[in-house]
This record gives sequence, structure tokens and C-alpha cells, in this order.
Amino acid sequence: MYSINFLKKILVILGVLILAIFVSYYFVYREVRFRDETYQTLLRDLSFQDAKQEYLISTQRTMESLLLDINHINDSVVSKEGDVEFIETLETIAKESGLSIEIDSLVLSNDPTLVPDSVDILKVKAKTKGSWANSYLFLSRLESLPFKLKIDNFGLSNTLAEVVLANKKVVKNSIWQSVFEISVLKYK
Repeated sequence: MYSINFLKKILVILGVLILAIFVSYYFVYREVRFRDETYQTLLRDLSFQDAKQEYLISTQRTMESLLLDINHINDSVVSKEGDVEFIETLETIAKESGLSIEIDSLVLSNDPTLVPDSVDILKVKAKTKGSWANSYLFLSRLESLPFKLKIDNFGLSNTLAEVVLANKKVVKNSIWQSVFEISVLKYK
């Protein structure tokens, strides 16, 4: 049969083989663990970069939205040199509405409790004459101006005017006169 030396050799070889298998398993385990840690680190960094990019995109969209709002606000205040242009706008709206307009007064006031130091209040008092429908149209167009405008006072009164035609016929014509006061913000 087999000798004891032969069995010892087989046991030693099997022991070394088992030890080699455990050592190789250890190195494979260590390599898999190292790669898993590297993968987790890369995944965490990628997730952080993705969140950072989403935040930057969100911030950029917010800034674009705010820029549109800032431009809208800036456009709703009469510019530094825009007094004449604003008055011409009022006159144009009145003319397009079929009214005659007369500007009574322009007052520039500064109320520190209402507005910041960079803005004044331009107050305009004026009168228009024309039909009731045209006066109503003028008022609606005045309210829809892109400026931060407040109508402080708006009154309508009806006067009958007699018109004599060439054949001496008297026609009574209804003329509406409106008196209004508006306040608009204006940059200093």
C-alpha cells in the first residue's frame, strides 16, 4: 500500500494548495473591495457633480427670470430724461382716442417714506375733451401703460354744446370733459 511518507507528502501538498487558495482568495477579495470603494467614491463624486450642475442650472434659470423681472421693473419707471417722452405718450394716447388734451401742471415730488432715494414721483394734472366713449377708451389705455402709474383723480363732466350749421340749424352736441391727476415713478 501507500507508505506514510507518501501520505505525508500528499497532506503537505494539499495543505500548501489550500493555503495558496486562501491566499489567492484574500488577494481577490482585497482587489474586489478596493474596486468597490473606488466605484463608491466615483459614484459619490459623480452624484455631487450632478447635484452641483442641477443647482447651477436652477440658479441660472432663476437669474434669467429675475433679469426679466428687473427689466420689466426698470421699464415701468420713467427714465431720467423721459419726462417729455412720457407727456408725448399721454398726448398721443389722447389724440389716438379722439380727444383733445391740455396739460395743466407737472410736479416732481420726493416722498422718502414712499419711494427710495433714486426715484421721484412725477405728478401730472390734465384735462381732455371729447365723447364719453373716447374718454373711457383713453382711461383704459392710460391704465394699461407699462409704467408704474397711479390715477389719483379722474372726473368726467358732461357739457352740452350748441353747434350752428350753415343752414342755421342748431344741433346740441354732448361733450365730455375729463379732469385727471396721475402719479408715475421717475428715476432721478
